Amino acid sequence: MLLGVVGHDESIAAVIAGAQGAANLVRSEVIGEVCDGSVGERAARCGENVCTIARGTVRGIMQGDADLVTGATGFVGAALVLELLRRGSGSVVALVRPGRESAAERLSRALKAAAVAYGAPELMEAIERRCVAVEGDVTRPGCGAPALPRRRYQRFWHSAASLAFEDRYAAEIRAVNVDGTRSALDLAARAGVEVFNYVSTAYVAGARDGLVGAAPVVDARPNNLYEASKIEAELAVAAERRFYARILRPSIVIGHSQTLAATTFSGMYGFLRRLFKFCRIMDRTERGLLASRPLRICGDPEAALDLVPIDQVAAEVAGIGLADHEGAGACAYFHVNQAHPPTVGAVVVAMAAALKIAQPRWVEDVGGLEWLDEKFNDQIDFYRSYLRGRKRFDRSGTDALVGAPAGSMTIDAAALDRHVAWYLRQLESERAGLPGTR
Repeated sequence: MLLGVVGHDESIAAVIAGAQGAANLVRSEVIGEVCDGSVGERAARCGENVCTIARGTVRGIMQGDADLVTGATGFVGAALVLELLRRGSGSVVALVRPGRESAAERLSRALKAAAVAYGAPELMEAIERRCVAVEGDVTRPGCGAPALPRRRYQRFWHSAASLAFEDRYAAEIRAVNVDGTRSALDLAARAGVEVFNYVSTAYVAGARDGLVGAAPVVDARPNNLYEASKIEAELAVAAERRFYARILRPSIVIGHSQTLAATTFSGMYGFLRRLFKFCRIMDRTERGLLASRPLRICGDPEAALDLVPIDQVAAEVAGIGLADHEGAGACAYFHVNQAHPPTVGAVVVAMAAALKIAQPRWVEDVGGLEWLDEKFNDQIDFYRSYLRGRKRFDRSGTDALVGAPAGSMTIDAAALDRHVAWYLRQLESERAGLPGTR
């Protein structure tokens, strides 16, 4: 999945919240008892509204097949829910942690923001009619033992994750990514699902180079706490015997292939954000300095930077996760990545051109850096492991199951220019105190 720090509420969801809010939401605040028929009937008559189930067992609301999802308010999770709504007719029950908003409000806001961002207004009705928010928290045992609406749960999709990586976030990373996965497994068993689809990351490969197979991690050498936590979570999923498991490994997720929009900004965006801010600081120090004096960056310009559009990720994760499956106890692995990824050098070329600075020069180690270069390289220390190495992710199993990605998903030089320009507009809008633009 995406690599890097995710800022609090750093999402274009906030931009359209007023227009898309969570209006007319039905909340069923059942505490320890069964809803009577009248409540069920009222909820059925308000079937176009997202519902929240707090505690208790709820009957009479949207009976039938359902998928159970964690992380539905996040970048990958929201796109996945939209894809499930597009492909099926059943309901989606999402485990959502309430905060200042109710679980239903958070879910409605996130899904509607994603539908707007990805040019899918036709899914607004399905969001309102077929989605149910259940209050829960993956960091609590059994996800807080939420009361699930009565459905025939077929699949569990676990995409909730912490993308933090620094040592100071070690407790959070473990609580969400490792213990949270174990809690999700227990909830899936209680729901009676047949299949557990786990969204991991291709970068469980860690420091390994060469062709990385879609297989269990062996001799792990993680680059950071995030990768280590995903490796441990994969081991927990693979050891599960109560249902069939799939481990789905997206690479570095970026915005939509057509609208370019993203709803969370880490990974490539985190690197670009740091370069953007460094350029602005240097401009205040000496205007035009970086236009005439190339930055030196420690890395390998020929290393692959496996960027994959969010719509490709959602389509392939859903396609794999909905496919026929083996019996309980088996586990399969799939990479969800770019067939022909761009190089690190090509990505940085696009960034430098958009920022109107001199093309950076690449050095093999920090010994080739001068004082100014050291200041920037210190700011991108986390990304250093992704700026070197010649790893490639084998997606033959994915291609066999769902087919090769369409040509429109290819991240070539023109696509890089568009994605970089889109995010720079967001950053410029933030500086000016204006709403982000699509």
